[in-house]
Amino acid sequence: MTHDVPITGIRPILTLIHTNGERLLVARLTNVGASSQSNRFVLRRADLRAPWEQPDKGYFGYAEVARALDANGWRGCTIEAMPTTDPDESRARALARRKLHMQCVNVAIQRAAVPLPPKGGA
Repeated sequence: MTHDVPITGIRPILTLIHTNGERLLVARLTNVGASSQSNRFVLRRADLRAPWEQPDKGYFGYAEVARALDANGWRGCTIEAMPTTDPDESRARALARRKLHMQCVNVAIQRAAVPLPPKGGA
């Protein structure tokens, strides 16, 4: 039997910058003791409100973040790791940045592979 520790907060780790200058935060969920849930994220605006509807389970994984960004017009956004003085956390944030970037590229490839509907009249 596993014991799930309750989620108690969020830890912002990445900043997403849209081409129009708008910013979003990607934050890891944290439990009691501030340990992070490595693959559980929420998306937030700077005022910590959700930018759009969140999943029923309450969090995103890397692939779900990438699909949500694509579906909501955040194609081509810049992904930046937030600064930290902890070297282990810095490595974890850089890895999260690379993983999210890879998922965004995969979503873009999948979108490009889908044929466009024919244009009328030609």
